[in-house]
Amino acid sequence: MKSIYAITPSDVEFKRLIKEVERMLDFGVKVFQYREKNLSENQIMANAEKLLEMIKKNEGKLIINDDPKIAVEIGADGFHLGMEDYLKPKNLKFIKEHKEILNSDYLKGLTCKWNFELIKNLPEEHISWDYLGIGAFYQSKTKDEAEILKSDDKSYPLEISSKPLVAIGGINKNNMDEVFSLGYETIALSDGIFFQEDLKKIFPRESWNKLHLQIIFLSLIHISEPTRLRRISYAV
Repeated sequence: MKSIYAITPSDVEFKRLIKEVERMLDFGVKVFQYREKNLSENQIMANAEKLLEMIKKNEGKLIINDDPKIAVEIGADGFHLGMEDYLKPKNLKFIKEHKEILNSDYLKGLTCKWNFELIKNLPEEHISWDYLGIGAFYQSKTKDEAEILKSDDKSYPLEISSKPLVAIGGINKNNMDEVFSLGYETIALSDGIFFQEDLKKIFPRESWNKLHLQIIFLSLIHISEPTRLRRISYAV
């Protein structure tokens, strides 16, 4: 089953972003990551709450980039970190203090880039990662200096990891077939899907239907919705 993970582009006027997420929900995209690098924590939280309300009304999922505390505070479905963000003292402290609820109630994603040793030896002393981001597969606005491997090596993570893997970085309608041909079932799209004029041109095949546009790893992970929405208290 092919599936989509939609990652919001940064530096987009929020009213415009809300309208675009609504359009994508209507099309059938159900899983979003809110990724914003250039706003204050308070503004990111306020925006994320509005996105979450709309996405939940459409039975979707929202993952928060970079900040597990925000994800928990607003009742999002999970969070996604790079290794640099995971090792930040504030994030690591939060994860250590709340590892039980994070492990039981939240989706947790880690970007591994093309670090094969990291993929084999994940930092799971506190939490167990539910999926891994692999790439970048191609150059992009957000991955302009990313390491790009030759095609023969890009499928290797599928051999060394039992985790659900999400292909990331520069993927669009012109190259997604190549990624799928390597064996990846879930692709992350940002510029490759947001603000594209006709979403049907991106997914012209019969296999792309509203059911298939739900991210595949969510069907593999059980989350108790009433428990997940429980707020937790923490020391500031």
